[in-house]
Amino acid sequence: MRSSRVPVLCAIAAVTVFFAAAQARAQFPGDVPNTFRLNAGGMYSWFTTEMAFEQNGSGGASVNIENVFDLPAHFGFFGHAAFNLGFLSFDAAYVGFSRSRTATISQDIHFGDTTFTAGASVEAEQKTQLPYADIRFNFFHNPSFQFGLTAGVAYPMLKTDLTASAGVIGPNGPINGTTVTREAKIETPVPMLGILADVAFTNRLSGGIIFNGIFAPVHPYTGSIFQADAHMDYYFTPHFGVGGGFNYTRFRIKKDDLPNVLIDFHHDFYGPRAYLTGTF
Repeated sequence: MRSSRVPVLCAIAAVTVFFAAAQARAQFPGDVPNTFRLNAGGMYSWFTTEMAFEQNGSGGASVNIENVFDLPAHFGFFGHAAFNLGFLSFDAAYVGFSRSRTATISQDIHFGDTTFTAGASVEAEQKTQLPYADIRFNFFHNPSFQFGLTAGVAYPMLKTDLTASAGVIGPNGPINGTTVTREAKIETPVPMLGILADVAFTNRLSGGIIFNGIFAPVHPYTGSIFQADAHMDYYFTPHFGVGGGFNYTRFRIKKDDLPNVLIDFHHDFYGPRAYLTGTF
C-alpha cells in the first residue's frame, strides 16, 4: 500500500511545484502579485468619423459626422481583466462611448434611402463599443520584463443614428408629420493579433506598450482594426494602485451587401485614460 502511494504523492508534489513556480513567475513588477488583475476607469477621447450609408441603390457621398454635427470629445468607460499563468495569460477588455448632438445642418445628407435636407434640425447619435478577448503567449517573462504575442477576437460595434421631424425626403418623397430615424450599424467578430512588452521600473512601478491589428475579410464585411496603447501603473500596496495611459484605435470596416445595403465606417478615436487597478 505504501509503495502504491509513492507515485500519487510524487504527482501531487509535482503539481504543487508547478503551480508554485507559476505563481513565482507571475510576480510583476517586483513584489506585486499578478495572477489576477483588474483595471476599471475611464477614457477621454477625440473622434473622427467619415462614413457612407447606401441602401437600395440610393448612392450618396460620405459624411464627416464630427464636422457636420460638431460632435464633442467624450468620456467613456474602460475596463480590463487578466488571468496570468506565467507563460500563458488570458485577457478581456472593453471600451465604450456614446455621443449625441442636435444641429441644424447646412448641407443635404444622404443616409440610407433617406435624405435629410439642408436647414433641417437633425439629431446625430454615435455609439462606439469595442470588447475583445485574447490569449497571450509570454515568451519572455520575469519580475522585471515580459514580452509576448496575443491572439484573440474583437467585436466592434459601431452605430450612427440620424433623427429629424422635418426636412426629410424618403424613397417615396417628402415625409411630413412624423419623426424619422435612420440607423447605420456594423457588428462583426474580427480576429486580432498583437505584440506587447512590459517593463518594471521599480518594485511598484511598471509600464508597457501593446499593438493590435488585423485585416479581416468576413463576408459581407471587409476591413481592419489597428490599436496602439501605452500605459504606466503604480501600486501603493502590493494589491492596489492607479494607472494611466494613452490609446489610439482605428477602424476601417465596410459592410458591402449591395444592392441592399453598403455601410463604410472610417472611425478613429484617441486620448488619455486613467483607472484603478487591483491585482492578486
